[in-house]
Amino acid sequence: MNRVFERHGLHFEYPEDWILHEQSAADEITVTVNSPETSFWSLTLIFDRPDPYRVVETVIDALREDYSDVDVYTNEDRLGELSAVARDADFVCHELIGSAFIRAAVIPGGTLLVFYQGADIELEETQSLMERISKSLTWEASTEPRMLDVLDLFELAEESCDADGLKDSTNESSAIDPSGTKE
Repeated sequence: MNRVFERHGLHFEYPEDWILHEQSAADEITVTVNSPETSFWSLTLIFDRPDPYRVVETVIDALREDYSDVDVYTNEDRLGELSAVARDADFVCHELIGSAFIRAAVIPGGTLLVFYQGADIELEETQSLMERISKSLTWEASTEPRMLDVLDLFELAEESCDADGLKDSTNESSAIDPSGTKE
């Protein structure tokens, strides 16, 4: 493990020949590292802190929508020092047996979902690597990682206007007609 991801208050190590992708939205951040083959390891930080059981069940429901035969097993695992809701799943895809490993826990910045999967022909090599990525995962206890979205920027601008006394507080519902005068 020669590469390090360190953003959004999250930190993990991953193999040098794996490719990292990051996606951000107003309510979550997803970081995925892909092996040179088909295995991948992914984490999603969901800011509004949904129940970890619900998050795991949602992932399992999505697997069942994609694959006709999914076997799910309850497991015990940890994310960092926290007990995680843990499920393992096996499924058939293109005559290969695939396995998915689903873990979720609430951390200071939100609900953390770790999901990794691979085909049976490569899991002998990649499963231990993906478990090492999971074991290297840490987060800052005091940081609430959250990206500003457009609404946040409007709220900040509005607060700034209020603080500077620039907002018209006499008639907040006043409008300007096309001639430029207040109605």
